[in-house]
Formats: sequence, structure tokens, C-alpha cells
Amino acid sequence: MTKKEKRIEKKEKLEKRTIRCRNCFMVDSYTSEEKKCKHCGAKIFIIDSV
Repeated sequence: MTKKEKRIEKKEKLEKRTIRCRNCFMVDSYTSEEKKCKHCGAKIFIIDSV
């Protein structure tokens, strides 16, 4: 396997945003696919990005 083939096999990095939850005020990094707080389960909003 050449170096080029190894690079192609790597997963693409997902863009993460740091968002503060409106319910529990915890700050964590979320991908665009995640819609709920990791700590309390409340809906997170992109507008709350830090």
C-alpha cells in the first residue's frame, strides 16, 4: 500500500463547533449532525456557539 492510498482511506474530519447548552450551561464541542446536548439531552442551537 502506498502513502497516497493510506491518505485516501482516512476518514474526513467533521467540523466541530463549541456550543453552550441553554438548559445545563455546559460547554462542549458538537458536529453539525449532533442535535442534542451530550450532558442533559436538551436541544442545542447553533446560535449559542461560543
